[in-house]
Amino acid sequence: MSYRLQFLLITILSLALSDLIKPSLSESLRATHVLFEWEQEPDANGYTLQVSDTESFSDLIINIDLTTTSYIAKENLTWEQNYFWRVRALYNSGQGQWMLGNFNIQNRLLIDVNVESYDEDATQDGIMIYSQFGPYFAVGGIDKWGNEVWNTQTAYMNHINEHGQMYGVFGQQGARMNFNHEILWATPEGTEIDSHEVKQIPNGNYMAFVPIFQNGPISPYGNWAQYFQAIGYAVDGVTNEFPWMGLRIVEFDQNTREEVWSWNPFEHFTMQDNDIYEGTWWNAAFNGSFDWMHSNAFHFDQEESVIYVSHRHLSRISKIAYPSGEVIWNMGLPSLYNTGNDNICTDLLFSFQHHIQLMDDGTLLFFDNGNLNQVLTNEQEAITRIRRVEVVDNSYCETVWQFDLPGNLHGLGMGSVQLLDNGNYFIYTFGKDNDNSGEGCTLLEISPDGNLVWKATSQDFGTAWYRSYKIPSIYPEAFDLMATDYTLNQNGLPIIEANNNDISFMLYNKGGYSQTYMYNLFDTGTSDLPMFENQSGQITLEPEQSYELNFAVNNAQSDETTLEFSIWPVYHDYEKKDFSFNVVAANSVFGDINSDLEVNILDVVLAINIVLSGEYSPLVDLNNDYSNNILDIVQLINLIID
Repeated sequence: MSYRLQFLLITILSLALSDLIKPSLSESLRATHVLFEWEQEPDANGYTLQVSDTESFSDLIINIDLTTTSYIAKENLTWEQNYFWRVRALYNSGQGQWMLGNFNIQNRLLIDVNVESYDEDATQDGIMIYSQFGPYFAVGGIDKWGNEVWNTQTAYMNHINEHGQMYGVFGQQGARMNFNHEILWATPEGTEIDSHEVKQIPNGNYMAFVPIFQNGPISPYGNWAQYFQAIGYAVDGVTNEFPWMGLRIVEFDQNTREEVWSWNPFEHFTMQDNDIYEGTWWNAAFNGSFDWMHSNAFHFDQEESVIYVSHRHLSRISKIAYPSGEVIWNMGLPSLYNTGNDNICTDLLFSFQHHIQLMDDGTLLFFDNGNLNQVLTNEQEAITRIRRVEVVDNSYCETVWQFDLPGNLHGLGMGSVQLLDNGNYFIYTFGKDNDNSGEGCTLLEISPDGNLVWKATSQDFGTAWYRSYKIPSIYPEAFDLMATDYTLNQNGLPIIEANNNDISFMLYNKGGYSQTYMYNLFDTGTSDLPMFENQSGQITLEPEQSYELNFAVNNAQSDETTLEFSIWPVYHDYEKKDFSFNVVAANSVFGDINSDLEVNILDVVLAINIVLSGEYSPLVDLNNDYSNNILDIVQLINLIID
């Protein structure tokens, strides 16, 4: 059978059943980890999921029985392949009909890696996500064996937070996106956003770096001075004659996208502080502007209301009060290196750092590229270090943890570090030096005692990555909601039976992250005394945790009503699920309009009056078409005759 005919057959069957949710019919995916999801079936106590690369399902790749309505497949699916999938309900009395679907997985994008060291017992399970910008742009993820499992070219990733929210840049706009390739929010067009860091801060607004230019002096303390003088500049360290680029920290309103706060470095730092050792002035000669700060990371601390900011070209980390903008301290080099006279923690001698973060215990964790090591110390080669320090009394630092990378993994640029849940440190290093030596882009997982437990290196020395994160899942939004006592009424229509004067739902967190869920329940029945109170709430679940939501009957005199129920993960509200359920008291009689536990001519008379009044009653709506009309009267009479 041709693939086109297979599509047609599946389309006809799927339109008839309409019970499969993800993947949607004929959907093209960019992942080999696939989320399968379908609707709950009345009276089902389980489901069988099957996946095959043949329409006949003669060769089953996945064949599994489940008790919930979703499953994330993490093995056996491959790139550039068409797949067929089906689900059927399992009942006490047998099995339901198959619900059929199909999807395809597109091509790989990432350059291959070599996994050179692996200790399964010591590593934390997860997916390694990174942004690749050379030799071409791609964002993707690999598993612990180095297999590519997800990719995108929708946007450039620079941050993934503890809820699985992903941020980066989309063109020149800052953006929040998801692993389904959707842009969920973006800064206004026309405002250029620097690519290093985009985040949401605790008030829900977004924060990013925005370039700002101002003329400043050219430093005379280097061999570039003669070049600039030759092309007409004074180069006296005083005359504001050359464009300097700084980076403002800008806060954008989450709703209006307007700028609501900013911090301008030209108002808080002196231009006398600038790099004279790492060639930034020579870069300025050829680029037409001086990249003064090259700010590349920030961390917003709500508890103290401060922002920690990394300024790479100043070898400086700043603590800035929010919203006043006051600089509380600058951490950096001794004054003789021209990057500040009042820096704290000058004994650390870090330089050209990346990825500043505040840990839960108040320590600071960052990636020290160490570009100036040979200038600052007696070391014969540049050494990259992972540093975790405690700032004491805003005046000096104590090292809490440090890991020195070998010389062949020195990261001239880029780099990131992440503290994992198991206490290990996940590290990305560019792995190249000024002379183009080294191993190239490398991912490492290091135990707290400094042992290497996992390592992966790009097979292409020309590869360039920016940051990397180890995450538990590419589906942080995944969850199931299943109604208890979900069954069929006498007319074969789905209902929830309210037993013991309440109803319940089971909520399952399938996303790999701790998530908070919000829910709303509304009784849309027409009774003056609704069967249920309208209510809202929230619940937080750890990964793979479940929770039973219970709702008590408010008015036991009501036998039937319609409930609208909505639920969503707070940090992934695009995954909101809306349900409409008909709820019937367990002791009610179908067609008993007047609630006397009998179906007779009195119910017919009452039903006719309700139809003639133009009002709606779920008790009269026997065929569940959300209207009261002659069809309901006919069905009620047939019930009495039968």
